Amino acid sequence: MLHRFAIYPIVFMISIAVGGAQAAPAITGVANAASYQGPGLQASGIAQGSIFTVFGTGLGPALCSQTAATPLQTSMCGVSLTVTVNGTSTAPYPLGVYYGQQINAILPSNTPTGSGTITVTYNNQTSAAYSIQVANAAFGAFTPSGSGYGQASVTDLNGNLNTIIHPLHPGDWGTLWGTGLGPISGSDATQPPVANVGNPTVYVGNTALTLVSGLQYAGRSYYFPGLDQVNFQVPQGVQGCYVPIAVQTNGEVGNIGTIAVSPAGQNTCSDSIMGQDLVNQLASGSTVKFGYVRMERNANTFLLVDREGDQAYASFSTYSPQTAFLVEYGVSPGYCVTNQFGSPTISDPAFAAVLDAGSTLNLVGPYPLLVPWNASSGAPGYYAMRMSESAGGYILNGQKYTASGPSGTNVGFFSVAVTTPASISGLPQFSNLAEEQTIPRNGDFTIRWTGGDPTMQNGNVTIGGFSASVTPSLFNSFQCTAPVAAGSFTIPGWVLSALPPSQEYPINGVKVPLGYIWLGQYSTPVEFTATGLDRGIFTDVFFIGFLISFQ
Repeated sequence: MLHRFAIYPIVFMISIAVGGAQAAPAITGVANAASYQGPGLQASGIAQGSIFTVFGTGLGPALCSQTAATPLQTSMCGVSLTVTVNGTSTAPYPLGVYYGQQINAILPSNTPTGSGTITVTYNNQTSAAYSIQVANAAFGAFTPSGSGYGQASVTDLNGNLNTIIHPLHPGDWGTLWGTGLGPISGSDATQPPVANVGNPTVYVGNTALTLVSGLQYAGRSYYFPGLDQVNFQVPQGVQGCYVPIAVQTNGEVGNIGTIAVSPAGQNTCSDSIMGQDLVNQLASGSTVKFGYVRMERNANTFLLVDREGDQAYASFSTYSPQTAFLVEYGVSPGYCVTNQFGSPTISDPAFAAVLDAGSTLNLVGPYPLLVPWNASSGAPGYYAMRMSESAGGYILNGQKYTASGPSGTNVGFFSVAVTTPASISGLPQFSNLAEEQTIPRNGDFTIRWTGGDPTMQNGNVTIGGFSASVTPSLFNSFQCTAPVAAGSFTIPGWVLSALPPSQEYPINGVKVPLGYIWLGQYSTPVEFTATGLDRGIFTDVFFIGFLISFQ
């Protein structure tokens, strides 16, 4: 597994890597070391003075370790890097080499901005030049999981990591850790100066904070080169286990993480689908083992998508107080998050999905029977299945479906059934959108709906969407949760701006936009028990959506 930065608590790590060395360096990717924003997305450039990551093969030795003492050097263990922009070359400061497949390094602040290249030299062999974009600022927030999404690396004034069992409260001060605020004056190899860097905007919930209002400091950490900290005050009225937080630099928003915020006097947050009792159990110091099974039905009418997007997921996870940051399910009501890595409908904490419930789970319904779904490769305890009419299975309304597991190493036999909504017409329906409508990405956009069931999903709706292009290959998605009774919700422009423009693509001879937006409600979960679990739940959701062009 490749090493990714994780700040929890704040430790600047120069790690030891073991594994087989490669003969000739070859670069396959370069990204911000915190966000891993894909090239072409907003804030995906490598900022002057930031920590970045190089991926590839043969990038270094099988074993490389170094202390974090300053001044940092421009080579370590026979590895050095060169960045060239507009004919000017600079030498980044390597922080660690991992398995010969990854290098973390700091880009000197005096590197020119613009299109350039990077090379890696190891044992006097230099890789082919790899194209990069150097930006003045492009902030990425660290996450404790090291994935670039989910719970953000935020600490309170005592240095405690913010999680669902260590929430912040309105009026509290927190520190968001990341990299990419911009260049500093002087050397990046030594202890950095304490001074604000740039003029970022920080979004906490739906509130924009700046150095004029709500931010105390946004600059380098005093102790560690390349590491940025943003000291912010939680706005009044913010609440939820999964409240979005993001930083905008030079008009571009980086990865959007979440923080946990509770009302004054409350020591845990209260809207996790695990249930308040299990959150309290986790807060008491105990381990929690949780199973989550769901079905998704895209109940649209567009002929190219209908009955081709039904899916089923299951994750069986174990959480400890130390890994509470992995309890990441969706987004709290009233807010939106983005995720360039996977489904926006609700997050599956794959990092915590480690409980073996058997090699194959079964999902059975009316004719035709749904095919079994298998453990996802590389993630024991995580199961995923995509269904289609042509493959012999899809989800119907008003029908009973039974999910079962045969018993695995960690989770015993279980069988649980749900009955899907009797009528699709009872679900919330868009009232101001049409097929292939254009939604601008440069401002807020209000969607409206009619209908919905106030008894489902705690009286909320889920809004999801994605946008993609083929050339270049870009993808990003978003998810929002809102009260169904409101009948409308405004997706913030800073969320929509994180999407790439929707490209048209021919499907079955018809050009359609590679964008989609949907609206639905999760059914009330059905609980199930199994040996090895504190609780399991099974839920389903029917989404009604449209192909959309995000521009």
